[in-house]
Amino acid sequence: MNEATAGVKAPDKHELHSLQILRGIAALSVVYYHIGAMPEFGSFGVDIFFVMSGFVIAMSLAKGQSATEFAIKRISRIVPLYWILTSVLLAIAYLAPHLLKSTTADLVNFAKSLFFIPYFKEEGVLRPMLAVGWTLNYEMFFYGALWLSLVFARPLYFPLGIVIVFAAHLYFGLYSDSKVLSTFFGNSQILEFLLGMVAFKLYKSSFWPNFSAPAALAISVLSYAVMALFESTGSRLNGLIIYGVPSIILMISMLNLESSIRSSRGRFLKMFEAMGDASYATYLSHFFVVDAMRQFAFRKFNLLDPHTPLGVAIILILSLVLGHVLYKVIDKPMSELMRKRLNLVRLRALPIVRTP
Repeated sequence: MNEATAGVKAPDKHELHSLQILRGIAALSVVYYHIGAMPEFGSFGVDIFFVMSGFVIAMSLAKGQSATEFAIKRISRIVPLYWILTSVLLAIAYLAPHLLKSTTADLVNFAKSLFFIPYFKEEGVLRPMLAVGWTLNYEMFFYGALWLSLVFARPLYFPLGIVIVFAAHLYFGLYSDSKVLSTFFGNSQILEFLLGMVAFKLYKSSFWPNFSAPAALAISVLSYAVMALFESTGSRLNGLIIYGVPSIILMISMLNLESSIRSSRGRFLKMFEAMGDASYATYLSHFFVVDAMRQFAFRKFNLLDPHTPLGVAIILILSLVLGHVLYKVIDKPMSELMRKRLNLVRLRALPIVRTP
């Protein structure tokens, strides 16, 4: 165990403040990207999320979770807020369709969205009703692959999970006659989960790279800048190389800052941690803020240009505020409620052992 990671290898992701801060940065990047301001970058926040997801899931499974426990925890974390916001979008599509570009109140598409079934939307892109939910389709496939590996070969879940994900990427991405399957599985971003899993194995080994705090900070900034440069210049290189690899380097360098973050958690760092806690809610809800500001504040009332520095700042702040409120009021309590209910069902389903 090296100096940079000493004392931080606890299995609870919330004890890794560096990852929480990185979540906040990733969420903020995606919000900025969807504003459409120049220079245009930030979609690689998704790549950062995928790499972190692979790392965190591998860290959770290292605790010895059963397949059922794993499924309950992941479903209760992902489903409640996503279903609520997707239902809100369905209501908007039905009651005020003029506010949406192409989303219609199609109940079949609504059901596919709720159950993470990929499909091509009305405008021809592979997106669910709540457009940003496309990443959740990948998350749920990744969870499903690991769940299967836990069910059929718990001691071999790590290599088996990697094989399932990689095999699906190759087979369906290259040989499927279905356009949906070939498009979905052909996306190389699906492999970024595996990068995160491998990073966790490295994290638990003696081969973990040891950076000093100044070097780790410099590498973090450089990794982010490289991704921003590639995206803003419209690079056509493979996304796994220009976003996936820098994302994993960024995560590794941030983890090397864990000790420094723990010893100097000022207001600025705590703010980013809070952003990280609410990052899922911010990610799912920010489109409502961006579109409202674009359609009403700018186009209808001509109050604020969202592409100016002031407009960008206001949208970012409003998105973070909405995300924080949703996290506190809906996301966190609903996730905890669902987890308790599912655990109760699981316990009731267990056979009763009677003593003589």
